[in-house]
Amino acid sequence: MTVREAQVSTSSARISGIHARHIGYRPDIDGLRAVAVLSVLFFHAFPTMLRGGFVGVDVFFVISGYLISKVILTTLERETFSLADFYSRRIRRIFPALVLVLGFSLAFGWNTMLADDLAQLGKHVLGGATFVSNFVLWNEAGYFDKASELKPLLHLWSLGIEEQFYVVWPLLLWAAWRLRIPLLPLVVAVGVASFALNVAGVREHATATFYSPLSRGWELVVGALLACFASGARFRLPGALGGGHGASIGRTILSVVGLLLIVYAVFRIRDTLPFPGKWALIPVLGAALIIAAGPGAWVNRVLLGNRLMVSIGLISFPLYLWHWPLLTFARSAFPEGLAWPARLAVLAVSAVLATLTYLYIERPFRSGSGSGARVKVIGLCASMCVAGVLAGVMFKSGGFPSRYPEIIQRATEYDLDGYRASLRNRVCFMDLGQDASQFAPECVDGGDKPLWMLWGDSGAAAVYWGFRELSNRSSAFRLAQFTTSSCPPIVDFEGKNPDCKGNNRRAFEKVRELVPDTVILAGIWESYDKALLPATIRQIKDAGVRRVILLGPAPAWKDTPSRIAFNLWSNDPLHRVPSERLDYAKYGLSEGGQDNQTDAAEQYLRDVAQQTGAVYISVIQKMCNDEGCLMRESASSGDAFYLDIVHLTPRGSDFVVRSIARELGVEER
Repeated sequence: MTVREAQVSTSSARISGIHARHIGYRPDIDGLRAVAVLSVLFFHAFPTMLRGGFVGVDVFFVISGYLISKVILTTLERETFSLADFYSRRIRRIFPALVLVLGFSLAFGWNTMLADDLAQLGKHVLGGATFVSNFVLWNEAGYFDKASELKPLLHLWSLGIEEQFYVVWPLLLWAAWRLRIPLLPLVVAVGVASFALNVAGVREHATATFYSPLSRGWELVVGALLACFASGARFRLPGALGGGHGASIGRTILSVVGLLLIVYAVFRIRDTLPFPGKWALIPVLGAALIIAAGPGAWVNRVLLGNRLMVSIGLISFPLYLWHWPLLTFARSAFPEGLAWPARLAVLAVSAVLATLTYLYIERPFRSGSGSGARVKVIGLCASMCVAGVLAGVMFKSGGFPSRYPEIIQRATEYDLDGYRASLRNRVCFMDLGQDASQFAPECVDGGDKPLWMLWGDSGAAAVYWGFRELSNRSSAFRLAQFTTSSCPPIVDFEGKNPDCKGNNRRAFEKVRELVPDTVILAGIWESYDKALLPATIRQIKDAGVRRVILLGPAPAWKDTPSRIAFNLWSNDPLHRVPSERLDYAKYGLSEGGQDNQTDAAEQYLRDVAQQTGAVYISVIQKMCNDEGCLMRESASSGDAFYLDIVHLTPRGSDFVVRSIARELGVEER
């Protein structure tokens, strides 16, 4: 080791005192932390550039499993292990930066967020403070769940898994040690069981497998297995890894192969793959090989152990905590999109805040022992409790909508449960993972009135409420609904929903069986390949259906109109209520006037209708004029027309269907 390398190692070891005291400091592991955090940061800021950067979290898991297990095993062998000391050090390591970021998020959200967004933030802060974020996000997952880039604390799911590991793992190892149960077979058995759960569930239960500590724990256990081989007299590294002739070459080969595996994972794995599953083996094995190679291996010594990488690794935890809330808040402030220089600026600000957090928050709390350490632990726990209580109050209050006027409250209301009920979610709207067998009998009205059948995707399900209200008011028809997530009403369409083809076949079988008077085909048309649509319409007509209506797409937005309205109100010095119409050239989904995809879809649907004898009805013409497109009905009305950037609320659906009633041939009472 050179003098310079020794200085870096000595300085870093002094900074990271916990490692120096318990297991001996390894600067290359901080360098590996740098690789992991930079992968995650650039994936979040530039997802199309670094598509697999999210695997940095898996690298973190291996590092955490190794370091924590090595601390536990080393202190067990020295007979100095103490659960109280272990958890005290974990609290002083994790709580300072976490409390700061949670507090910042609450304060920033109070001043900038809609009531529902603030309520959700409160729930996520509470989940972060109690280390159950992964379970909170698991419970929220669904088709109409808010976009991930709008959740400032989404990234805390991984911290939840690590903390759950930290609660269970020391107890398990300590108990096994006391009972003289062989640790290596136990660690292997736990890891194999967790990996088996991961592989078994990654396709059928993707969300659960991603967030569950039972199916992600094997990644930490791989690190723990390395710690078993690296600690004390009970374990020995075999062959070239343990020393002797050829050890240096063997370690270098391991480190190079490990680095190549991580690089491959970062650039080749996609979030469209079933992950973690078997794909997670690549970054996990890569991290394990680098750690196993030891600090003397070439990659570890030269690439990971250099001053820059070690410095980034030292601030990796606060850097991970800061970057995602800052990106999320920036995206909310600029719904038209963040240019790449702005995203780089956010990452730079994150690095500055992380450095300050590390130097002036983390390090002071991590130093010290005895009564001073106990006081710090008590203070940190009290601070975390305060953050949790404040977050709980925000959540229970619904985000304090009283912060702004009633009309803005109504214009920004977000009632997800009511919305799901209005489109008959999981009853006549099949969510992801539901097949045609789950369409309920009540999806077809009884009676002798002419039957109208609504067929399509979530956009079609969103207008169901308007047709239901029209049916109730006019008594002119009864209604059937067959709608499926991400599934346009096109026979033999194959998309990202694997149940789409079967569900559409079921819907078409119902057309043949029921022979409705009218079939309404609706959807978010601009999102799909519509090449098979003309053939579908002809098959419907051949089945004896009198009329086929193609309902055009609703205007789509860069950000939820309610959030745009809130920002307009809050940024206006006079706090004037914004117009009921938004400038579509400015806020529409694509730049340069009306959304080109929507415009192209409109023209295509008109042409198809003319070719096939269907009736085309434009929604955009009812909602838009030269002044812009409606986000609510009038200047005095506060009821929002949109749940998100494209799905109509029941109020929006009712407005649209009332507007087209005459074109539908219905005279309302």
